[in-house]
Amino acid sequence: MTEIRISTANRSNPVSPILYGIFFEDINYAGDGGLYGELISNRSFEYYDRDNKTDLRTLCWETVGDCDFTICSRFPINQTHRNYARLKGMENSGIRNRGFCDEGLAISEGAMFRFSCYARNPSPISLKIRLADKEGAVYCEKKLSLVRAGHGWTKYTMTLSPSGNCKYVYPEILLAEEGSVDLDLISLFPAHTFHNRKNGMRKDLAEMLQALSPKFMRFPGGCIVEGRSFENMYQWKDTIGDLTERPTNWNRWQMEQYQLNGRSSIDYFQSYGLGFYEYFQLCEDIGAKPVPVVNVGMTCQWHEGLLVEMEHLDKWIQDVLDLIEFANGPSHSQWGKIRTQMGHPEPFGLEYIGIGNEQWGKDYFERYETFQKVISQQYPDIKLITSAGWTAEGEDFDTAYSWLAGHKDKAYAIDEHFYKSPEWFLENLCRYDQYDRTLPKVFAGEYAAHTCEQTEKRESNWYAALCEAAFLTGLEKNADHVVMACYAPLFGRTNHQQWQPNLIWFDNDSVYGTPSYYIQQLFSNHTGVFFAETKLSGKFTGTYSTTLSADGSHLYVKLVNLSEQTAAVTLYADKPVQVCTLHELSAELNAINSHEHPKNVYPVTRELTLLPSGLPELNLPGYSVTVLDLLFS
Repeated sequence: MTEIRISTANRSNPVSPILYGIFFEDINYAGDGGLYGELISNRSFEYYDRDNKTDLRTLCWETVGDCDFTICSRFPINQTHRNYARLKGMENSGIRNRGFCDEGLAISEGAMFRFSCYARNPSPISLKIRLADKEGAVYCEKKLSLVRAGHGWTKYTMTLSPSGNCKYVYPEILLAEEGSVDLDLISLFPAHTFHNRKNGMRKDLAEMLQALSPKFMRFPGGCIVEGRSFENMYQWKDTIGDLTERPTNWNRWQMEQYQLNGRSSIDYFQSYGLGFYEYFQLCEDIGAKPVPVVNVGMTCQWHEGLLVEMEHLDKWIQDVLDLIEFANGPSHSQWGKIRTQMGHPEPFGLEYIGIGNEQWGKDYFERYETFQKVISQQYPDIKLITSAGWTAEGEDFDTAYSWLAGHKDKAYAIDEHFYKSPEWFLENLCRYDQYDRTLPKVFAGEYAAHTCEQTEKRESNWYAALCEAAFLTGLEKNADHVVMACYAPLFGRTNHQQWQPNLIWFDNDSVYGTPSYYIQQLFSNHTGVFFAETKLSGKFTGTYSTTLSADGSHLYVKLVNLSEQTAAVTLYADKPVQVCTLHELSAELNAINSHEHPKNVYPVTRELTLLPSGLPELNLPGYSVTVLDLLFS
């Protein structure tokens, strides 16, 4: 029998109010083809071969019937969108979009979609906009009359409503009569996106994020920020404004050496339809503080390791200053005005910025310090986050902390990353107990338990999640110093991932959380702001955390049983309990969730019957995580 006695009157370490958050990176088709609601792939015919060996401008498109389908660039919408499609043919000929990963889109009867395109036609003509499967079954068809003729571009919109259910349908644009037409920025969106944003997020995926109650969101990466060339580096200014003003960039996870399952990701690009305005807006919608990461003048050090010379860093530093003004500046400021024109006159309330992603060494810290000096002088209230490098120990990690020790006032927090075995997480339960509290705080910015070294064989199983849960109790005990933590990566498109494990998996029409997802959800939704003094007696093969809400009305107790045996636990609190709600997760160690069985590993919730003397004895299942929410009288 184990006894746990909790004194709510004795509060020790404060717990960071933003401890649990999420990290979004456009990997595994998480952005275009995932969270971003757009359903047309290569909507502006701007996909390109970075090596200039192949013309990819028609990638993801194919002809229907006898259609002359060419890509032109004379008199485009603008110089950002230089390419457009020219269709010429007979009635019922045209083009079909294959969608992301050649999987089209899923429809259900009664669903609504918003179609739009820019068109230019020498004479009046009509188009047929259809949703059809590859066997020819048509689920929706509407006529679009292009009444304006001439050399100018006109935007057209319509609503589509399919008549049935199908997992794989493909948008078609057909000539309703013989003729020709130029088309660009062809778009198809669900009418009901998350919070009904016009350029918004896929509803079911965003709802999975909201259910985590994240206190912050780190974005847009990750290695995406660094890129693989100077041209590929992420530049936030490319991602704002009207969609016609946002260029296309190839996704650095498109590279062949990252492919799993023998599938190519040649169609993996960033349309930047999901840009910094949308990221800030999403943070606001899910109640998370924005934590953007900016390029520090370096490409990925794992690969090319290109450097912007120190004397040329001014442009990159100015971009960060402009980003702060875009997020926080008044509506009459240069960048605040652009935010206002996009529909958000109020500031977004930016407080944190990561300077560089996963960089290390002398080149990085030299650049970081240059950025920090200018930013902190102009915006002293912005909390800057520096990098501890690519691993949680070793020479590069030690170098980062050595630099930090001599520059304690140069950063709010240091970003540690650890993709380790489940056993490592158990061995490091006390990792932060002895950290020097005079140093900047810790941001556990990317972590996940990897069940094996081979990426394609790693599983998001219960054993990994159980070990992560144990580790997180250690974070909570040290949450005066470890102020933020987030799992990575966040999303994976089933059968088209470049990396695994991932927290959330999705396909055309379904989404599920892994066991790790439900650990994140339980911990994030049940964490107080003070650590309550706790005394444990008796043998307990596991770990625990006890935190108290700000007003003292709720006590959250997390118990991780690392034994295969049931553990009998008696809990004592120094105040009478009115309600005790139990959330419990347990499963076979190799258990996983899937599209077919999304809740195979899923928390069970029930209200415990209280005894006259207080709480009942708990019997914790073997290999389980139990979260108690105690409401005091």
